[in-house]
Amino acid sequence: MTENAIVLLEHEHTVVYDGQKPVFDTKNKNPELFTAVVIPLKYIHSFSFKIANTISDDELAMKTELKMYKEGGLDVQKEYRIDFIKYELDHEYLIEAFALSLDDFTHYLADFSYKIDVVDFAFPRFLAYEALYKTEETKKSNDLYIYISDDEAFGAIYQNGKYIGHRIINSLNAISKRTGLELVKLKEYLKEKGFKRENYGLEETLILDTVIEVFSKDIEKIVYSINHKRGLFGLTGIDRVVIDFEGHTLEGIGDFFSQYGFEPVIKPLTHQLSILLEYLFGLHQGADFHQVNLTHLERKKPLSQYTGFRYLVETLITIVLLLGIGIFVSYYLNQQQEKITLLEVKAKERKKKIEDFSLRLKKIKKKNDQLLKEKEGLEDKIFVYETTFRVIPMIGQIGIKRQKMMNDILRVLKKYRLSASSLFQKDEKRFEIQLISQSDTRGNISKFMHDLIELGYKNVMTKDITYEDGVYTSKIYISVKEVE
Repeated sequence: MTENAIVLLEHEHTVVYDGQKPVFDTKNKNPELFTAVVIPLKYIHSFSFKIANTISDDELAMKTELKMYKEGGLDVQKEYRIDFIKYELDHEYLIEAFALSLDDFTHYLADFSYKIDVVDFAFPRFLAYEALYKTEETKKSNDLYIYISDDEAFGAIYQNGKYIGHRIINSLNAISKRTGLELVKLKEYLKEKGFKRENYGLEETLILDTVIEVFSKDIEKIVYSINHKRGLFGLTGIDRVVIDFEGHTLEGIGDFFSQYGFEPVIKPLTHQLSILLEYLFGLHQGADFHQVNLTHLERKKPLSQYTGFRYLVETLITIVLLLGIGIFVSYYLNQQQEKITLLEVKAKERKKKIEDFSLRLKKIKKKNDQLLKEKEGLEDKIFVYETTFRVIPMIGQIGIKRQKMMNDILRVLKKYRLSASSLFQKDEKRFEIQLISQSDTRGNISKFMHDLIELGYKNVMTKDITYEDGVYTSKIYISVKEVE
């Protein structure tokens, strides 16, 4: 296998692929290869929104993260990896954002039969179908991919060879539970008889009607998504429906689409694994595929990519050059004995000046370090005084019984160097605190809330997190049953 090969992680083995023939193994023998894993949709949070197309990429990434927490349902107490796809509309961007929590990522990989140290790329399956469009001719089509497996099912919409949306539908296990039909029997019916009524005996009619009822609702959801994309992307219809179901088609599935005015060509996808491998291999080779990377186990950068290492190499090169020049100068000076004596005298004088300068520099540095420590101490005191002065009027209102709570809040504020623009006691058992933090210390807001919970305060939460001009503002709500 070449160094350009990729590795796809599966539960029982790995698949190594170099663009020619896949090799199956119990684990990845070469940890240096590009490694990827498919993440089930049940672990992925998704959210779409529109935004002005005048925004920079960095600001877009920050606003997407805020949107996912405020409107996308993310838990502020959890760590997430967030990525997104950007679609350019007339005068704005359509953003489809995705998030995967560290807890769900770890839980999913824990089911694998071997230890995983690095995942370069973690992605949803529906993006892999872009690998099927290898020519301009194949891209001239609007397609719907229906993926069905035991634990996951979805419809993925493609326009001119590019993914533009998806819709989760019932998996085989979900259908089995709803119909009361065993999973093995359900798969047998779908593969051999599909949805054609003439393929079923009289005693099987009830089974067919129950399965059709579930699929009808799923197809209705997919058609709704197609019509929604029609308004956004000018989607003219669906030319092909590709069934990704263990190499089988679903006979009669076209009837579901006919009632909505679609008459697509129905065809099965017969090489599921190779599509995933071709997508990953193409992506690794620089193909222009949509990509969403939700990994929490990124590979550490090679040493040569770190700025400090590059500076070290440059310094060593400079030293080598200086040494070379020094040798040359020494040789030259040896050829001119008279000048050597004069240069030695001058060198001694300069050495003395350098030693004097170094001594003065050390004293200045020592004094500077001392002043910096004093400055830090004064800043800490000023921070405490300022915070105390702002809350003195409140302390008078709260009384002795609430003093402990105020002290706890001030201590945690100081610990994480957060500022409180206001602290308001709504009633005997509820407080509101308006926190302010710089963008590079946003995580301290969650740590502040966590510490209060650890101190015994109940229902510590935040509903409002805003970002403006590099500053996060968050309103914290605290309520307790009793404070000793």
